[in-house]
Amino acid sequence: MIDKSKYICTTPFRYTDVFEDAQFLCCPGWLNVDISEGKTIRENFNSKKSKEIRKSILDGSYKFCDENQCPHLSGLKQGKFVDNRLVPKNDRTIQEFKIISEIKSVGFSFDRSCNLACPSCRVDLINYLGEERKSVDIKLEELNNEICKTVKRLYLTGTADPFYSKSFRQFLIDFEPSNYPKIQTIHLHTNGILWSEKLWEKMKSIHPYVISCEISIDAATKDTYENKVRLGGEWDILMERLQFIINIPTIYNYCFSFVCQDSNYKEMYEFYKLIKNLNSNNDKIVNINFNHMLNWGTFSDEEYISKDISNPNHELHSDFLLELNKIHGKKNVFHNFNHLMPEIEKKLI
Repeated sequence: MIDKSKYICTTPFRYTDVFEDAQFLCCPGWLNVDISEGKTIRENFNSKKSKEIRKSILDGSYKFCDENQCPHLSGLKQGKFVDNRLVPKNDRTIQEFKIISEIKSVGFSFDRSCNLACPSCRVDLINYLGEERKSVDIKLEELNNEICKTVKRLYLTGTADPFYSKSFRQFLIDFEPSNYPKIQTIHLHTNGILWSEKLWEKMKSIHPYVISCEISIDAATKDTYENKVRLGGEWDILMERLQFIINIPTIYNYCFSFVCQDSNYKEMYEFYKLIKNLNSNNDKIVNINFNHMLNWGTFSDEEYISKDISNPNHELHSDFLLELNKIHGKKNVFHNFNHLMPEIEKKLI
């Protein structure tokens, strides 16, 4: 275990996640505090709540963060780091990361349009058109005006698919680097189905900046993918797309994610093998993330309890622990179930 109080999580000092009617300093599943005060994006970024969150990072308490949901804090419990967002706390870094900060990275989370209807995320297909799309375009314009001169990293998107959202797709096609003088990277988070070579060619201006991506899949077999966790998805098309995506020359850092639930947990180890084989002939950084399922309002309390196999009271929980143990400790595998590891160790004695 690594002592979190000896490290500074840099995310709340640099990043903001912008939603339609809310704003956060991290993934809201990990740090669920809305920092908005009804002001501009930049003013919200230094709101009273924002300052309180940053103080909790500097004093080492991390009292606003969910240590079980955040894979980075959970990783510390596992004795390893997920990425370099955690830096050692010392006089230099305390001076560098201050309560009042400047936006360096922004998440586009104000469009929920997606080509799939994954039960863990939504109950129906969502496609923003008409007035909804106008509101997205207004928010895009606001973001452009607010952060284009200082931002170094763009994240598209934790709430939709960047290739399906009409506004986000057009933003990527029309992206003009000169409007973002400090831009360094554009991180794409997608289900991968629409990431075709033809569409990618239309986005040539972003190619030098897309050096990382996350593909969310949640399955290792065609049946589970198409009929249980990725409704509307086609497994064969996904496999074809992955072969293209893994060979994009500018991208060297990949994350493949898997949200664990009652309908797919038996495929965790198979998913690990699938992704490992996908990268067998490439010199790429490939991480595999297994995540706890959150309830984004798609399930009743009763339904969520039946889906959440990480819950010790779930009838399949012991079986889930056996599957979790198969991938725990594997190279480049991360998960936010470290709070369950002592339970597994007891069962193995």
